[in-house]
Amino acid sequence: MDFGFIMEAFPQIAAAIPVTLLMVFVSAGIGWVLGLAAALVRKNRTPVLSQILAVFVSFMRSVPSVIVLYIAYYVMPAVIYAYGQNIGWAIDINAVPPIAYAIFALTLSQAAYSSEVFRAAIAAVDEGQTEAAYSVGMTRAQALFRIVFPQAFATAMPNLGGLFVGLIKETSLAYYVGVYEITAVANLLSIPKLNFIEAYIMTTVVYEILSFLFNKCFRAGESRLKRFRANAAG
Repeated sequence: MDFGFIMEAFPQIAAAIPVTLLMVFVSAGIGWVLGLAAALVRKNRTPVLSQILAVFVSFMRSVPSVIVLYIAYYVMPAVIYAYGQNIGWAIDINAVPPIAYAIFALTLSQAAYSSEVFRAAIAAVDEGQTEAAYSVGMTRAQALFRIVFPQAFATAMPNLGGLFVGLIKETSLAYYVGVYEITAVANLLSIPKLNFIEAYIMTTVVYEILSFLFNKCFRAGESRLKRFRANAAG
């Protein structure tokens, strides 16, 4: 075990944490909003759009994340460039940083998986509470935001926490398209002297710490939402 390498490399690996967290927060934030919207559309059985979203969710859940990443990084720019040529626009696809494609791919994945989580959570809310909200004069939007969503989020929180922690690990795939996140930096530092064992031990520690901290955050949020759900049910 090369402890000298560990002491030298660990600060550089830790310095890549903000890049990983940027991908995680942006992908989860946008993906969950899209997932919630997709869940509402599918729950209401909106014609055509509901079927399209069902196909999208099925596709995203069937294809490995790394394939989605490759499609976003290699196929999408080529399609955009070809379209730009057809309409006479000079689109510089090289101006888009690799992290943007990684975030796009991860966002689509989060949207698909979270939509199923939200759909099940919304379905778990007793419809009698919604009808009671309408009976006291609430609008549909008020009933959703005051009655349905808080209880649905309480139900969905454990699964959302699992998605979030899983997303932290999935960001390591961005290494394949040139994003210098935790895994990429560890690999690059280990190449000159083949210190792969030390590098992977350090990345394991970093990912474990991040997963532990965010698990704690989601459990705290879950406890608060459960108390709200219990009060609402009472």
